[in-house]
Amino acid sequence: MTTGRSLIGRRAREWGLGALLITLAVDVFVVAPLAQGGTSHVVQPVVHSIVLVSGIVIAFRSRGIVRILVGVLVVAGLVTHWTYHYHPTVELGRADTALSLTFTAIITALILLEIFRAGPITLYRIEGAVAAYLLLAYGWALAYQLVDLSDPVAFTFPATAAPQTLRFRLLYFSLTTLTSVGYGDITPLHPIARSLAALEGMMGQLTPVLLLARLVSLELYHRQHGGC
Repeated sequence: MTTGRSLIGRRAREWGLGALLITLAVDVFVVAPLAQGGTSHVVQPVVHSIVLVSGIVIAFRSRGIVRILVGVLVVAGLVTHWTYHYHPTVELGRADTALSLTFTAIITALILLEIFRAGPITLYRIEGAVAAYLLLAYGWALAYQLVDLSDPVAFTFPATAAPQTLRFRLLYFSLTTLTSVGYGDITPLHPIARSLAALEGMMGQLTPVLLLARLVSLELYHRQHGGC
């Protein structure tokens, strides 16, 4: 019975992580560009909802308090995000962003704990490493959004940018900062925004190195001990 439950839990986590990774990729590389043209009005909240629900599955085997916290964040996040989508206000925008940021931080931590856990290299770990990297960009974009909602001139944007595309513009800025591309079309002006950008740039350099080093060390250990 215990083995069966463990297998079900592992399969559920694998499914949840796979769904999260695919949804994040769609959100970052498909929905975000479409949003610039105003064609993702309904798609965006649906994709965001899938990300939230995937988090519940990922937290399936975590401690009870963690599962409860993730569950509360998901329910509150769904209600707040859909309400804000149809009735946008500054207060709802801040609440939605804060809930999403907290959720992203917890899920990223849970995924990283699984990646760094002892054991052989599996597809699950590789998916987790990619998802964690995308979640870093996603989380920083949400942090930038909180700053921008507090100070509308915290960033300079292209003159043609529409106000409703703020999250996607900041996600684009976050990705270019994390990968050290930095085209310069979006510039942080607020001191906190600049500090966040500097920290993200540093994390963008360190995270891949740390992830690769850990995965390689796990694989070498697994081979040296004959797969035990």
